Amino acid sequence: MDPNQKNVSLIESLPNGVIGVIVEKIGASSAVDFHNTIRTCKEINKVADNRQVYRTLSLAPLVKKPLAAERYTKIMEKCLHHNNRQAHYIKGLVAYFHHQDLNTGLYHFSIAADLDLKEAIYIYALLLLCNGVTEEGEVYFSKLRWDKQPAAVDACWKKIKTSLHGMNVVVRRRYLRSIRKMKPPNTCHLNDMDNTCAKCFYYKCMTKFVHMR
Repeated sequence: MDPNQKNVSLIESLPNGVIGVIVEKIGASSAVDFHNTIRTCKEINKVADNRQVYRTLSLAPLVKKPLAAERYTKIMEKCLHHNNRQAHYIKGLVAYFHHQDLNTGLYHFSIAADLDLKEAIYIYALLLLCNGVTEEGEVYFSKLRWDKQPAAVDACWKKIKTSLHGMNVVVRRRYLRSIRKMKPPNTCHLNDMDNTCAKCFYYKCMTKFVHMR
C-alpha cells in the first residue's frame, strides 16, 4: 500500500505484510470479524486472500451447526483448499451423517484428525471402531490420551453431540456387530457410562454413540 496515496486509512497505510498478519489474527479468532474486515477495502481483501489466513480461519459457529456451511460454499471451498482442519471436520460431518456419503466423510475426518483437531480424532476413531477397523480406531483414540485426560475426552463428546444435533445419525447393523465384539466382562459395570477402564472404554464410547439422543 502506498502511504502517500490520498484518502488512505491508518490500517491501509501499513505494509501488506503487516496487514496480512493482522487479518490472519482476526480470522483465527472470528469468522464474522474476518468477513467484516475484508469488506473494508479491496486492498485488505486482496491481502487476506492467502493460504495462511484460510488455513487458520476460525469456523467455530459452523462447527456447532455444520449444515449451515452449505450457505457458505465459497469460503468453505477456500478453507478446504488450504487445509483448514475445522473445514475438513465440518465437511466430514455433513458428508457422513447428512448426505450418507460415508467414504467422503471418513476422508475429511481423517485429514482433520491428522491435523490434530480433537473432535475429529474422536469421531474418526469412533467410526473406525464402529465400522470394524478396530486396530486403527484404537490408535487414533490413543492420541487423545483418554486414560490420562478423561475430562478432555468427555468434553470432545459433548461438542460432537452439539454438532450432530438435528442430523439423522443412522445406526448401521455393522455398528452393532462391532459393539458386540468389543463387549468387555460384566465386571466393568457396563451400565455405568461415566466410568471406564482399558477393558471397557471403547465399548462404552461406541454404545453412547449408537444410543445418542
